[in-house]
Amino acid sequence: MSRIKTVFAALALSIAAPGLANAATVSIRDNPDNGGSVFASGFNRSISIQHDGTNRNVQAGVFSLQYNEGDGWVDFYTFCLQLSEYLSLPREHERVAGADYFASGDDLNALGVLYGSLMTTDYVFKNANTAAAAQSIIWEITEDGASAFDLAAGDFKLFTADVLAEANALWALIISGDFAAEAFDVFAARGTQDLITSSVPIPGALPLLFSGLAGLGFASRKQKAHA
Repeated sequence: MSRIKTVFAALALSIAAPGLANAATVSIRDNPDNGGSVFASGFNRSISIQHDGTNRNVQAGVFSLQYNEGDGWVDFYTFCLQLSEYLSLPREHERVAGADYFASGDDLNALGVLYGSLMTTDYVFKNANTAAAAQSIIWEITEDGASAFDLAAGDFKLFTADVLAEANALWALIISGDFAAEAFDVFAARGTQDLITSSVPIPGALPLLFSGLAGLGFASRKQKAHA
């Protein structure tokens, strides 16, 4: 079962303050360019997992969606945070700071490295296995916590061998200290999956990273120098 997160307090505050709620509302929809799939082309696959004691086969990878905070639709790549919800779009979300969603500093740092520094063609966007591995890491952090990271134990377990190997390799990079953790936000909503996103909206495509992905991409993050 997913651990209780502080996002509910943040959402309650936004509901109590109408001006804040209006400012934070985000519309999210499937990307019309996806061609019938919510996933980025070539960056998802079926994996075998266990969640809360139940074995399941699920699709895991990088979503390619669009959000609108009042200035038009913006493409973004994202992962879901919950296994207990289905992705139901279009839907209104609330933008919540990652620090208000995850109470644990270990969770924040791990996700800040993964989403802030490893979302490149060298790591997460290398192939379908690495994309599924990144999603698996996020599910493990959400379900069991970064401080107890173990893809073979806890409420979330990953059984698909090649994706498991990639996930453990990505995790070794996350905890190596070689990459900077960056702040991130969560698009949170009831009745659909919560989604991870950048704290500062990045409009349009950034070809610096994803010249091989039809011009869509993230901003590259600098690797920290070794001490």
